[in-house]
Amino acid sequence: MLPLTLHQPAQGYRFSLDAFLLADFVPPDLQSPMMDLGTGCGVVALLVARRFPHLRLVGVELQTSLVRMAARNVVENGVADRAAMIQADIRHLPSLFPAGVFGTVVCNPPYRPVGHGRLNAHPEKAMARHELAVTLTQVLEAARHLLCHHGVLVLIYHPARLAELCAQLDAMCLRPRRLRFVHPAPDAEASMVLVEAVRGGGDALTVMPPLMIAEGVP
Repeated sequence: MLPLTLHQPAQGYRFSLDAFLLADFVPPDLQSPMMDLGTGCGVVALLVARRFPHLRLVGVELQTSLVRMAARNVVENGVADRAAMIQADIRHLPSLFPAGVFGTVVCNPPYRPVGHGRLNAHPEKAMARHELAVTLTQVLEAARHLLCHHGVLVLIYHPARLAELCAQLDAMCLRPRRLRFVHPAPDAEASMVLVEAVRGGGDALTVMPPLMIAEGVP
């Protein structure tokens, strides 16, 4: 399998381990088409597209420079025939796409509400980390609109807001089906949590074994 070619900004928001964890957590029974909310340079969409050669997908990104980079990455990785990168505001997606047309939605949403933590001086980084352009509620509302019945939402989030996330998912009939905590070391608190939820689902929640990572280790 050929390696991916991924262009990203020299300055500003650059993808991190989150993207690879999210793409890997997408279930093997993925339903096409897929939408990647806040696709950035398209890294998650391209990683998933490589796992599923027949997948059709759309990546949505608000920032012009990142959309252009994502479109370039799609072309250079040979998936332009089944992947589209568009510039749009997540909050406006219900006016752009009919309800229930996607089988899968993936997202790495901003973790921090405005007013919590230091706001990065660079606009791209600030929008990726804080809810400046879109809130958790708005992300989940968009996902609920886009997903078909029994469609799957896959996201990565901060454990400190897991209770809030689960409450909002339940209120929108997006029922969590799988959950996995990510730890930087066996004796460290979880730094991320991966969640799979099903629109209109009723399956029991499976809490998977914790995932241990060691960033920076060759």
